[in-house]
Amino acid sequence: MIRFIFLFLSLGCSYSFAETNFRKELENFAQTLVFDKYHSLFELQKYEKLLLKVAPLDKRINYPACVTGLIGEVVKNKIKASTSVKVSCLDEKRWTTYVRVRVSVLQKAIVVTSSLSKGQALNPSNIKSVFIDKSRIRNGSFNKLTSLYGARLKRNLNTNKVIKSRDVCFVCKGDKVTINASNASLSINASGIALSDANIGGTVRVKNSRTQRIVVGTVYALKKVKVSF
Repeated sequence: MIRFIFLFLSLGCSYSFAETNFRKELENFAQTLVFDKYHSLFELQKYEKLLLKVAPLDKRINYPACVTGLIGEVVKNKIKASTSVKVSCLDEKRWTTYVRVRVSVLQKAIVVTSSLSKGQALNPSNIKSVFIDKSRIRNGSFNKLTSLYGARLKRNLNTNKVIKSRDVCFVCKGDKVTINASNASLSINASGIALSDANIGGTVRVKNSRTQRIVVGTVYALKKVKVSF
């Protein structure tokens, strides 16, 4: 499914336009060219959107309607953060202009809705999903709200701060956790106390509450640790 955002309303997918409001049609034409070129070169990943923003043309310049139909090309056939599009009209009175289109890829991220303190648990009332310029997001961010429910903060976060894996723990030091010990034929659950912080997929040291034995396991859910024997 193609996901994208146009900051100017496109009036159609055709590269030939009516004579009225021709400046806007010219901008839409350039925008559509960039949209098509982008999708011929790249594929948006899950949780991504394409944002195209056209730099408005100078209103002091009169762009006559093109009877023969506009033709255009992305300059140097390259999509950049600021992409230039050459647009021409081959009517008897020929003309050419250039339109700049700002290209950004937005990525879904999870942010806090207000300032939160270290130790607070995340829930539907204090986090939300937003789309942010991908260049501003480093590895370790989250995409799904539900994946963070119950996790606790390891540091203070200000309003609208993107939550990264280093900011939270699904098993935090001192937590009472469930230890699942299993092999091919047997599975046993026991209670324990976490001796360190960890996220899902990470390893954590846990002290068995009954035997006082310390084991190392892998976090597989909120306050749940799996060990093999």
